[in-house]
Amino acid sequence: MRRSVLPRLAVALAFAVQAALVALLFAVYGYGRHLADGRPDVAFANAERVRDLQRVLRLPDEAALQEAALRWDGWARIANEYYVRVHFPATFLFLGWIWFWRRAAWPRLLAVVALSLAVALAIHTLYPLAPPRLLPGGDFVDLMNVYGPSSYATEPGEGMANQFAAMPSLHVGWAVLVAWGVIRYGRGRWRWLAVAHPVVTLLVVVLTANHYWLDGIVGSVIVATALAVTVRLERRRGPARAGLSVRRDSVGA
Repeated sequence: MRRSVLPRLAVALAFAVQAALVALLFAVYGYGRHLADGRPDVAFANAERVRDLQRVLRLPDEAALQEAALRWDGWARIANEYYVRVHFPATFLFLGWIWFWRRAAWPRLLAVVALSLAVALAIHTLYPLAPPRLLPGGDFVDLMNVYGPSSYATEPGEGMANQFAAMPSLHVGWAVLVAWGVIRYGRGRWRWLAVAHPVVTLLVVVLTANHYWLDGIVGSVIVATALAVTVRLERRRGPARAGLSVRRDSVGA
C-alpha cells in the first residue's frame, strides 16, 4: 500500500512545486507592472503614436467600430465579463491540462509563459501606453466603468493594476497560446474550435476599449516568437541527448 501512495505523493509534490513556480512568475510580473506605473504623459503621447501608426497601416478605427457596435449595447456586459473572468481561468485550466495529461509538453509551455511575461514586462517599462478607454476627447466609451464589471480602479494610479500597460495584450497573446496548445496536443475535430478563443478575445479587448489592434498583434507575435525559440532549443537538445546516449553506450561496451 505504501508503494501505491508514494508515487501519488511524488506527483502531488511535483505539481505543488510547478504551481508555486507559476504563481511566482505571475507575482513578479504583477509587481513589476505596478513599479512601471507613473508616467501618464509618456503613456498618452505613445497612445497618439500608436493610433497614427494604425492609420498608416489602415487598421480599422477602434472608436468607429465601438460606436457601431454600441447601437445595440446588450453585448457590453457580456464582453466585460469575458475580459475579466475568462483570461486567467482559461490560461490556468490549460496549463493544468498540460501538466496532468500532456506532461512532456510542460517544460516548453512553461518556458513560453516565462518568456512572454519577461518580454511584456520589459515593454510595459520601456513603452508605457494609455489604453483607448482613458484617452481624452470622448472618442471611446469605457465599457467596464459604464456597464461593469471592471477589473480596474476608477482613476489611474489607484489600486495595484498598472492602467498604462496596454502594450502588449497578453489577453490576446495567451489566447493564441491556449488555442495553439489545444490544437497541437489535443485530439479530435472539436479541438479546432479553440481558434475562436483568440478571435473573440481580440474583438473583446478592442471593443471594450482596453487595447488597440497593435496591442493584440504584438502580444501574439511575442507568444509566436517564444514558441519558435522553444522549438530551436528542443532541436538543439535532441542531438545533445543523442550524443550523450552514444557516449554512455560506448562506455558501457
